[in-house]
Amino acid sequence: MLSIGIIAANRTKKTTDDYILASREVGPLATALSAVSTCHSGFMFIGMIGFTYTIGISSMWMIFGWLVGDFIAWKWVYPKLRQSSEEQNNLTIPEFVTNHLPHSKKRILQLIIATIIFIFVSLYAAAQLIAGSKALGIFINLQQEWGIILGGSVVLVYSVSGGIRASIWTDVIQSVIMMIAMIGLLITVLVTIGGITPLFTMLNNIDPSLANPFTGFDFGLTLYILGWCAFGLGVIGQPHILTRPMAIKSTKDLKKSRTIYLSWYIVFSAAAILIGLAARVLLPELMNQDPELGLPLLALQYLPTFFVGIILAGIFSACISTADSQILVCSATITQTFLSNKKQSIFASRATTLFTLIFIVLFSIFASKSVFFWVILAWSILALVLSPLVFSQCFNIKLSPKSIIAVITTSLLFIYWWIFKLGLSSTVNEVLPGFIIITIIIYLFKVMEKK
Repeated sequence: MLSIGIIAANRTKKTTDDYILASREVGPLATALSAVSTCHSGFMFIGMIGFTYTIGISSMWMIFGWLVGDFIAWKWVYPKLRQSSEEQNNLTIPEFVTNHLPHSKKRILQLIIATIIFIFVSLYAAAQLIAGSKALGIFINLQQEWGIILGGSVVLVYSVSGGIRASIWTDVIQSVIMMIAMIGLLITVLVTIGGITPLFTMLNNIDPSLANPFTGFDFGLTLYILGWCAFGLGVIGQPHILTRPMAIKSTKDLKKSRTIYLSWYIVFSAAAILIGLAARVLLPELMNQDPELGLPLLALQYLPTFFVGIILAGIFSACISTADSQILVCSATITQTFLSNKKQSIFASRATTLFTLIFIVLFSIFASKSVFFWVILAWSILALVLSPLVFSQCFNIKLSPKSIIAVITTSLLFIYWWIFKLGLSSTVNEVLPGFIIITIIIYLFKVMEKK
């Protein structure tokens, strides 16, 4: 992985366009595999396993919702994003969503949006380094702080010098390692248990709700699924993922990339869910400890040493593939927005990437929440703040400065209220009611402005 990153860094052209979007010349296969490893990161190895361990097979509805959201994004939004961003010569999301506004009005909005992206994408990246450090702690007894520093050092080797091209090249090999690791461990644990049927029999003996996908929903299954569908559609608001379709060679290549992406996603996610269920059977003691350690502990107990190394490589690759993309997005956002006089300076881009990396490593060391919590929080905020803005720009819905401010303010207040005050995030994901409220606000602003 490091070797490929270094080679890619040496192939990078000395321009900001290449550093941020690889000169928009990435092929469909690399785009798809880069997107899957960036989107489905250490969360799938650590957070998703722990989530499935805790609630059982009903975690599949989260995956289903994400699949629906991803399909909508790839089918209808990404082609317009790719075409419009090139026509307008936009390299970052703050530039893209404010492109229709007069220069005097869009500058302050770009600063606000860039600040939100930096804070919450950094938080998301920190979750990836924490996930990787948890794996290192289990496998080689490395303290979490040193695991985070090691992860940051790996990113430093190729991301600072190579930009998005190095990130995409390493993402491709990372996606292959991730799939081999997940499928290999799945086969091992199913052989150990005796197959899928005995697995569900054992789950039913532990707790019948673990083997029943239609129980445990306070407001009903339909609302629960719709919540995760909205959450999946929030991919439109994730800047580190949007750079992939923005960097592809042509909009015509997006269909091929979509097929590869969704196929990989279905297989990998199904394997992750089954491993989470197997962990509940084989490692019952984790219920009183940290369920997010399920996959590393399964690997240690049931795999030969050589294959444990592959699992560690898979987890670490998953974490790094997302963290490097997010660090580069934060860096590009700062350089293109706050350092507008240095927009064309490759040195400024690299220096900002280094600063961002150091900031995220330090934040990761002092963060205390679980990987699942940080990922869900960051994703939800970015989804509610940015998805309506990206969608509106793609479909030529011109939002006024006041309506954009209303979307941003409402999103942040609603997330705080829904998650921290009402505590309803686990019942209905906050992105669904948030999208409904923001859609109403945008409509009301359009009506008032028309009058």
